[in-house]
Amino acid sequence: ELRWYIVTDRSLRIRSGIVVVQELTMTFANIQEIRVAANPLQRVLGLADVHVHSAGGSAEHGTSSGHVGKFEGLDNANAIRDLMVERLRIYRDSGLGDHSGAAKGDVHAGDVVAEARSVLEEVRALGRAYAAQRE
Repeated sequence: ELRWYIVTDRSLRIRSGIVVVQELTMTFANIQEIRVAANPLQRVLGLADVHVHSAGGSAEHGTSSGHVGKFEGLDNANAIRDLMVERLRIYRDSGLGDHSGAAKGDVHAGDVVAEARSVLEEVRALGRAYAAQRE
């Protein structure tokens, strides 16, 4: 409850803290490296960390450190890494005007429009029913 992670189709977010809340958001456009690491104690417990390195940040002592996001103490670190790598692949494979969801066959623009019209019609019907009830 002190730390949570969100991985979306375009970015990841790490938030931690109670009194002082720290939040880090990284877009897949800037991610350069994703790796899993575990110290000896974590290995015994079946845990690991996912380290995500992105472009940017300031140079410290002559080296460019960039930003590092750490998903710490995970029991499914490899699955999280694989999810990020897949999202990163989809993000980098899509060009201008491409729709990654449509390319995967998830959602088509016609389906979205038809569903939106259906919802609109339901809202109108509810409005008519409410108006009739008030009369």
